[in-house]
Amino acid sequence: MATTVPVKKLTPVPTNNAQPQQTAPTTSLTPPNPAPTHGERPLSDIIGQPFTPFDHQTAVVRPFADESARDAAFAQELSAMLLDVMLETHAWAAARPKHESQVAVQKFEKKISEVMEVEKEQGMLAPSPLFSLSSIPSLIFEQTRERLNDFVCSMKNALAALTGLGL
Repeated sequence: MATTVPVKKLTPVPTNNAQPQQTAPTTSLTPPNPAPTHGERPLSDIIGQPFTPFDHQTAVVRPFADESARDAAFAQELSAMLLDVMLETHAWAAARPKHESQVAVQKFEKKISEVMEVEKEQGMLAPSPLFSLSSIPSLIFEQTRERLNDFVCSMKNALAALTGLGL
């Protein structure tokens, strides 16, 4: 059963000579042209041609696998970098108090030496065999130990008084 498709055709409209000739569209029912025009292939040839197979491995699977592998490598590299940063920060934080205390000891020893020199110049320093620059760190250590021991004893006494146990 043949179907007809309306096709618009342009027909000349008569006008006077002063103006250019215009065309008006008209419609007519004509069957579609089954013959190919201007080098087009027939539709039946296009439909009958086999499709090229879709290679899902190269188009989808391989790029996804490559991207996943790249993401995993990046995550591993990032983890290694974070571990390095954490270890370096820990080493820095652990070494910092020791270094600062060494610098402070040197600074205090220098100030004490300056004070002792000024006292010597003014004749105010009585030379004592018990007190020398080399004994200062041990003297400071002993005083700190005694103060810490006193603190611990006072805390024990306070806890005993609060709990009513008595020592």
